[in-house]
Amino acid sequence: MPPSSELSFSEMQLLDEACDAFQRATRYYKAKPVRARTGQPGPRSGAIRFEVGGKLLDMQVLVRSRVPASYSLLARLHHGVGEGDERRRPLMLVAPYIGPKLAEKLIEQNAPFLDAAGNVFVNEPECMIMITGRPKSRVTLATPSARATTPKGMQVTFILATRPALVAQSYRAIADASGVALNTVNQVVDDLITRGLVATKRNGERILPDWVRLVQEWVNLYPSRLRAKLGTRRYSSASRDWWRSFDFAEFGARLGGEAAADILTHELKAANVTLYAQGAITSRFMLKARLRPDEHGDVEILDAFWPAQSATAWEAHDPPLVHPLLIYADLLASGDSRNASAAEQIYDKHLAQLQP
Repeated sequence: MPPSSELSFSEMQLLDEACDAFQRATRYYKAKPVRARTGQPGPRSGAIRFEVGGKLLDMQVLVRSRVPASYSLLARLHHGVGEGDERRRPLMLVAPYIGPKLAEKLIEQNAPFLDAAGNVFVNEPECMIMITGRPKSRVTLATPSARATTPKGMQVTFILATRPALVAQSYRAIADASGVALNTVNQVVDDLITRGLVATKRNGERILPDWVRLVQEWVNLYPSRLRAKLGTRRYSSASRDWWRSFDFAEFGARLGGEAAADILTHELKAANVTLYAQGAITSRFMLKARLRPDEHGDVEILDAFWPAQSATAWEAHDPPLVHPLLIYADLLASGDSRNASAAEQIYDKHLAQLQP
């Protein structure tokens, strides 16, 4: 999965506020955030659609919470976007506030801008608008509650990412599938709605409007927010390939990480084995697997964070594997270039198809 070019939650808030301020300042003209055109990515994929005197103008944006008065910034604005023979438009700077001095400098350089106070400069064939000197806005942008990034919140997000249709079902169904309390689901979904990762249609149905961003956020946060809480234990094995013929189902365990990627891609030779277990690791398991405790060992065992019944919907393998999303996350978290290549294959073959 390529790095996200989506605007962050705070950037989207700023973009919304700037568009509202533009409409208040001009009174007759409209502005709203839209997706950047496919194939035209800027520093972040966002744009504003202006409606001025019956004409539509789309400007791709460069969102900055702090604005350095530098020529490097001007250069980025003037790099702009354009396709084929289309005239290359500069990027529009969007910021919380652009004071008179910086506004003057930007106007001299014909660099478009818009801030949350309603100060704006656009000079395009469709329209020319210049408003400066408006005082700084006192609006304070809300911050998300971050309930979705707690360990329990990560469990809920994992279930929604792996079973997208579940978001439209009842909170009780989501709670049962993720193994958390009903109130936790309520708080997590509210958080996801606040950050634009869950949306509600006019008929009241919940959807995942940006599954890719939901997945990337979960993958990025998993190592520190959830994995670190899963009671990792390490062991040494007597044989590198012991896991290929071991009966993990008997002990309620599933393969993840490099060993799972080995099975899915047939290209990555596992140097380490990652297991997720539903219950305690017994002496019988240790004896049968021929493992011994070793803090530097090649086998790591973590507590499974999903209810056992949730895994019944996953693709069947022998030996049993964790969900491809978890395999993908563990591979990327390793920082190994071999694993990163295998992770991309797994995303393309086993995860991309889940996108609503």
